[in-house]
Amino acid sequence: MSESGSFIVALITGGLGAALGSIGTAIVQTFSAKGEVRATAADRVTNAAGNLADRLDKLNTKLEEENTAMRKAMVALTEAVEDMLAEVQDPQVRKRVQRAINDARVAFR
Repeated sequence: MSESGSFIVALITGGLGAALGSIGTAIVQTFSAKGEVRATAADRVTNAAGNLADRLDKLNTKLEEENTAMRKAMVALTEAVEDMLAEVQDPQVRKRVQRAINDARVAFR
């Protein structure tokens, strides 16, 4: 093969190698971009789940505090009603009030 023929073969081979390299780079970048998009989406989902868990934890804590306060108030109210029960003259009313007191005490356990 002549010198110019070798040059053409080298040029074609080099050009083909460069083209294949560019295509390979584009493919890798495409998959990398998809990976980045997936990673970004996963980060967003993780952050959203974390924020939701924090909000639910705060809400749960608030509800527990409210529940405790209501229980204390109901116990105090039940004790006050029980103290007044001796003053009730009507046996039917006494029976209903005593049943309500008992039900409340069971609910507090």
